[in-house]
Amino acid sequence: MSTKRFARIGEMLPGVLHSLGLDRRFREQRLLAVWPEVAGPEIAAHTRALRYREGELVIHVDHGAWMQQLHFIESDLRRRLRERVPGVALERIRFTARAR
Repeated sequence: MSTKRFARIGEMLPGVLHSLGLDRRFREQRLLAVWPEVAGPEIAAHTRALRYREGELVIHVDHGAWMQQLHFIESDLRRRLRERVPGVALERIRFTARAR
């Protein structure tokens, strides 16, 4: 009788992503995906995660007043994002009123 064990895709995926060098990109894209949940419904209604590059997450804000408020809670947002996406190198969040 064979002793081979079939692995679940969820068990294999992290290793495959790492071997292809995609695990870092996956975590970076995950930051964009979890932004609405981390920010909460009120903030998410006025913001949109645009991109992550070299330690910086860029967030579009629909009004300058919201941008000002978000600067006050940036460190808390960074902490919560790091908790949700472990291993990502998130150094700062840049809030912008211009979508690029």
